[in-house]
Amino acid sequence: MDTSESNSDSEYSVENEGTEASSGEGNSSDDDVPKLADDEYKEMPFEDLLQLQKKLGSRVYNEAIFGKTKERKQNPKVKPKPVKKSKHASDAESDDDSGPEEMSAKRKVPALGRAKAGKNTSITQPRDPRFDPRQGYFSGRQFRNNYSFINDVRSKELRKLKNKLEVATDPEETEGLKFLIQRTENQIREYAKQKALDKSKLHEKQQARLAVQEGKRPFYERKSTKQARALVEQYDKLKDDGSLAKHIDKRRKKVSAKDRKKLDFST
Repeated sequence: MDTSESNSDSEYSVENEGTEASSGEGNSSDDDVPKLADDEYKEMPFEDLLQLQKKLGSRVYNEAIFGKTKERKQNPKVKPKPVKKSKHASDAESDDDSGPEEMSAKRKVPALGRAKAGKNTSITQPRDPRFDPRQGYFSGRQFRNNYSFINDVRSKELRKLKNKLEVATDPEETEGLKFLIQRTENQIREYAKQKALDKSKLHEKQQARLAVQEGKRPFYERKSTKQARALVEQYDKLKDDGSLAKHIDKRRKKVSAKDRKKLDFST
């Protein structure tokens, strides 16, 4: 009885030693760093954990706390995050594979400046009425008819300036008054000239309109004939006023100055 019990005990001890040795070898090969128990590191203060991480290193510390990376990879609950491809890598791959990118020809290219203007259509753009066809076209005859009172104001100012010139004694003031008087007289003269031209053009249009209404062919005077007739009328007017000699002398000086300038440029 004693021999059988001793034999069984010896066999049991040998089997236990073999299993312990085999399990020890497997653990040594699989887990080089022993994993701490949950109760151990949960009860440790945070300062001791930081000191332990500094001593062991971040890799060994993580393996001791969370286990080896193989165990985490084998865990089916933890899913690996998908790796996002960078734009530079995709561009490089597309360039290497298929060459340059081809743009679609169906897309219409916007005109210059229209693409930006389409986005801000609610904003009112400033416009210049002088060059806007929605404001109509400029008519000198209509303008002079609407603002004919300006000529009356100029004539009143001319009378005041002449009265000041009679009283003035300072030579600089008299020169300034003479300049203003000359300029105002030129403006009044030009206004009268434009009014006469407007009257003649209106008369010509009325004659052409009457000829069309009567079924006749309208007559349009040549530009050269108009200029010759205007010169004759100007000559008659200057002769009646007695300023013909003054006008001819002024015209002669103007022509001689032009000829002198031409000679200076030629030399």
